[in-house]
This record gives sequence, C-alpha cells and structure tokens, in this order.
Amino acid sequence: MAGDDSNNSGNDFEVSDVENYRGDKFQVFNHQILVMEVLRRVNESGSHELRPGWFNEKVDRQGNTIRSYVEDTRSRFIECVKTAMMVMDCDYDGEATEFIEECKEELSGEKCKLLKAQWDWFKSLPPRSKSDSQGMIIEGVFNKDLGWFTKYMELEVECYRAIALELNSLTKRLDFYQTEDFEA
Repeated sequence: MAGDDSNNSGNDFEVSDVENYRGDKFQVFNHQILVMEVLRRVNESGSHELRPGWFNEKVDRQGNTIRSYVEDTRSRFIECVKTAMMVMDCDYDGEATEFIEECKEELSGEKCKLLKAQWDWFKSLPPRSKSDSQGMIIEGVFNKDLGWFTKYMELEVECYRAIALELNSLTKRLDFYQTEDFEA
C-alpha cells in the first residue's frame, strides 16, 4: 500500500543540516587546484598558433551559403589570462600587483596612440575617400581591417604573455609547487 509505513521502514531516511553539507573528500574546494587548472588553460591556449578568427563559407546542395566562425586564438589566450588573473587576484603580492598594473597601463597608452594614429590617418583622407569609408572608421574604435588593430592585438598578446609569466612566478613565490614528503 502506498500509505503503509511498515513496508517502507527499511527505506526511511532523514534530511539533516543541508546548509553545512559537504561532499566527499574529493569534492572539497582547493584554491591551488583551481589555480593549476586556469594556468593549465593559459598554457594550452598560448602554446598554439595565435591567429585572428575568420569565417569559413561553403555552399550546400540547395545553394545556401553556410558560414562558420573559426575562433580568434589570440582573444582566447587573452581571456584565459584574464580568467587566471581573476582567480589569482586574492594571491597577489605587492610585486605582482605593481607589475600587472604597469603592464595594463602601458597597454592602455599604446592603445590610445594607435587609435589616435588611425583617426589621424582617416582625417587626412581626401573628402571622397572619407565618404566611402565613413562607416568603417569611428573615433576611438579600431577598424579590424586596418593595420592598427593588428598591431594592437600583437601588443595585447605580448602584454598578457608577460602577465601570465608573472602569475607563474607568483605561484612559485607562494610555494604552490610544494612537494609532499614520502617515507620509504
């Protein structure tokens, strides 16, 4: 019977304090493992050719054009380093904080210089050329088809490579590579 508790006495269970529930010992949060994982992803994404993304186009049997995007691996690498920075933010010492801020400030300055050069070039165009490319150039925004964006991406990748190197050095300073002693 559905309502008879005597048949279900072996299946009784009680829900206890769920707020303090922890899984087994393999599910415990470990910051060092999280850092190891994000740095592994940084190393994986940075160890491949870093190239711009593009669209592959092919025509199916019905004549429809199918476009698929091939990921910009430069952007993927940069985002992996930013994620590592986010995860390791609580671990920063004075040296890491200073180095990362210097890198970001230098990159920001270079971005402003390149954007200004792009805008100055656009303003120097004859009126007819300006009207032809008006939709392509916006002040303060890179046009991805022009060389200034490519130069900026190269600088950004190098900046984030330097930051990734600093994060690896930080893990060494924090002794994240500690070894366990085994008795023979």
